[in-house]
Amino acid sequence: MTDAALGRDDAAAQRQLRGRKFSVRIRFGCPGVTNPDRSWSYDDKKQVLRVKVRSTLTSDGLPKSDLLAKDYQGVVGFALARPWLLSAGCPAPGFDAVASGEPAILIAQLFTDADSRVQRPQRDYELTKAIEPNEQPGDGLDLLLSGRLAELADGRPIHCAAQAGAPACLVSARIDRVAIENPASGELLGEWGSGTSSP
Repeated sequence: MTDAALGRDDAAAQRQLRGRKFSVRIRFGCPGVTNPDRSWSYDDKKQVLRVKVRSTLTSDGLPKSDLLAKDYQGVVGFALARPWLLSAGCPAPGFDAVASGEPAILIAQLFTDADSRVQRPQRDYELTKAIEPNEQPGDGLDLLLSGRLAELADGRPIHCAAQAGAPACLVSARIDRVAIENPASGELLGEWGSGTSSP
């Protein structure tokens, strides 16, 4: 984002990023934080945990630029709600409401009409798992994304642009794996991609 904001040509630096593996951990479902697109609930009677994660990115939500407007017709991915957090976790009281107005970082896989629909990640991830009441994720769950950085039409895998409000950066990626983990126990609750599926 620094190079984009200062008008520097970062093409040479970004060439080093093409095809590199990435792994991102995003905390969701924190106490007092409501997001219907990333949520969990617990049925005390049935002792069942239900988790729902949905990709809500659309072309309208991408940084505004001629590059993205002309060359791509679809997108699946996830926004980092609090990019100023450098590790996954629930914000302390007083910081939990800080999100709007911050720079947006989007991890996204973009598509053209020529791309295979079979290779596109899902938009919705849901799971139901029996757990004991004391195993409820009181400090939220982690959404794990991994894959490889993919270059955009201009050869760069990362594209930043100014927009109304905070600037936004899109990290172009091939998302090979999506998983949901309970950070308190380290238990993998569900996994999709690379030949795997949710339990």
